Amino acid sequence: MSLLLHVPAPVKKLVAKSKHVGPTTSSILLISAALFIAFIFVVNIGVLLPENIMNSACRDKIVGFEQRGMYTNSDEFKLALSYCG
Repeated sequence: MSLLLHVPAPVKKLVAKSKHVGPTTSSILLISAALFIAFIFVVNIGVLLPENIMNSACRDKIVGFEQRGMYTNSDEFKLALSYCG
């Protein structure tokens, strides 16, 4: 009886090297456009928000003055409200 011993063949180590892929022109343009649109959106919100808050505060103050009887007629009240807009 004989035993045959098989010696496994040596396994070569495979090393996978990844290529460095730089950003493409289209991805740079898309990112730039998205940032520009986001900037415009934030600026518009920042400009519109304080105006609305100040207008409502102005109107609230004038209505409070009207309720205390500071305006003698409705024309004075309307004139005061026109300065808020």
